Formats: sequence, C-alpha cells, structure tokens
Amino acid sequence: MADKKKDGLSAGSGSVVIGGNVERSNIVVGDNNVVTNQSVQLESLFKVIVEAVESQPNLAPAEKEDIKAELQEVQTALEEPKPDETFIARRLRNIKRMAPEIVEVAFETLKNPIGGVAEVVKRIAAKMAEDANAK
Repeated sequence: MADKKKDGLSAGSGSVVIGGNVERSNIVVGDNNVVTNQSVQLESLFKVIVEAVESQPNLAPAEKEDIKAELQEVQTALEEPKPDETFIARRLRNIKRMAPEIVEVAFETLKNPIGGVAEVVKRIAAKMAEDANAK
C-alpha cells in the first residue's frame, strides 16, 4: 500500500499517527479487532449511596456530612488505576462505626458493576467480614 501523507506526516501501511493528547485513551492496532468499553461510572452508583445516607433519620446532620466526605474519598480512590485497598478499607471502617447500614448499602451497590472496582470492593468486604468475625 502506498504511503499516506497528511499534514506533512508520512505514514506507511499499518502505521499509527496520533495528534493531540491521548491521555486515558485506548489505542488498538491490528486487523479485525473488537473493542468494548466496560468502564464503571461510579458517580451514579455513589449517588445511590449518598441518597441512602440522606434518608437515615437516626444520623445527625454532622454525621451525614462526615459520611458523605468519607464516601467522596472512597469514590476518588476507586477511580484510580490501582486503588489503594488499605485506604478504602479505613474509610469504610470509619463509615461503619457511624452507620453500619450505609456500608452494607455501599457494598451491595458497588459489587454489581463490571470491572476492577467490583473486585476491589469484594476483597475489602471479605476482609472486613473476617475482621468482624475475629472480634
């Protein structure tokens, strides 16, 4: 196949030419590739959890704000390419001390999505269950 020229660039057959920022992009090279996007949209999942916090009549407003701040930190950590499980577990233990039912809602809500987030949450949930049984 002949070389292609665009904007002063020369690319041979099978070449990849990228212009601009490709941060957080997937680049697939080859023939007959199938690409799917299975990223997890955590924002909508955490809205469900925050709504559960807001609906708790036995929590003081200050406790609700503390829990929401902890949840925000968990969400931010889960959005990282390699979530820090220890950090997330500490945040969830803090929430459990204030409102155990919210941790259950969080686990059930976050277990279902596709991808690594579900696996991280399952491991943390198992570890917290082990810790609770050890006491």
